[in-house]
Amino acid sequence: MLLTRFVLVALLSISLFSNTPQSSAQAQTAQPRNEPASNLPAHEDDPLADSAPVVTHHQITVNGKPLKYTATAGRLLLKPEGGPVEAAIFFTAYTLDGEDGHLRPLTFVFNGGPGTGTAWLHMGAVGPKKIKLEPDGGVPAPPYVTVENPDTLLDRTDLVFIDAPGTGFSRVRPDLAKKFYNVPGDADAFYRFIRQYLTRYQRWHSPLFLFGESYGTTRAAALVNHLTDNYIPVNGVALLSVGLDFTTLQAGNMNDLPVELIIPSYTMIAAYHKKIAPELTADMDATIKKVEQWCALDYAQALAMGNALPQEKRKQIIQQLAAYTGLKPELIDEYDLRIEPQIFMHNLLKDRKLEVGRVDGRFA
Repeated sequence: MLLTRFVLVALLSISLFSNTPQSSAQAQTAQPRNEPASNLPAHEDDPLADSAPVVTHHQITVNGKPLKYTATAGRLLLKPEGGPVEAAIFFTAYTLDGEDGHLRPLTFVFNGGPGTGTAWLHMGAVGPKKIKLEPDGGVPAPPYVTVENPDTLLDRTDLVFIDAPGTGFSRVRPDLAKKFYNVPGDADAFYRFIRQYLTRYQRWHSPLFLFGESYGTTRAAALVNHLTDNYIPVNGVALLSVGLDFTTLQAGNMNDLPVELIIPSYTMIAAYHKKIAPELTADMDATIKKVEQWCALDYAQALAMGNALPQEKRKQIIQQLAAYTGLKPELIDEYDLRIEPQIFMHNLLKDRKLEVGRVDGRFA
């Protein structure tokens, strides 16, 4: 969890389009306006006003092959038939040039939060360009620049990055906030956006995929049902940093499952920082399998027994947990065998006066 929870995210203050060329061309069915995408959303005094998309053309190299593509930044308005606009959903789409858009796969991508726009997956993971980071993965000082992303999915599928209602450049009519800021309302907004996008850009024949991250995985689960119930078949769903079963994420007095499941991640992080015995790091695959089995059996049983756990058995669990996490036995005893992320992050490298990274446990 700690190793791959998110892409580094100190990027929210960066304009998504600060390095976008300003040439314009025609979208498939909409006439773009010849202005830079940095001016979006148009009509800030009326955030629900209609506006033409901005379309630009680019080229990157992926796996030694040039990819020419079209970027479309704009908004689609959600409104009932004959009624006023309820929301304006912002999107950035990347479509590969020279391909049959009717048959090429199309993936709708969104971050979680749930109160976040889709900047992280867009500019840090699967978009055609990403923010340039330091060699060690750190965020540089401004000015920020973008570079080609060799890990983009654009060579396999067209991409549409969507800002959820009320996040990023998407806007919701103030009196309708309660309609959108809930699980079914959020899923319905994405359904309405996708249906409209497929129509406007003539993509009904394209194989359709969803890519959700964190709460976006929760959204994807609700959305895929909503789409299929409304006769829009989905070919596949990709889930990153899965948040489908919240009992695996939120520990409590009656729920020890999260602290059991995260121990193997602690082991990986502790091994990276050379905080566990060398014999455990010689074959990490074997070690992790061993740790997972121990967590599912001995550790889970010990936690379930609570105060009924025999003192000798408690000492054994503490020593084993210390060996697998790199933490001091006294600390584990103090926290009653239950080591939540903040405790681990603060104490693993305490002797070096360092804190383990929450986003990526390799950083300190």
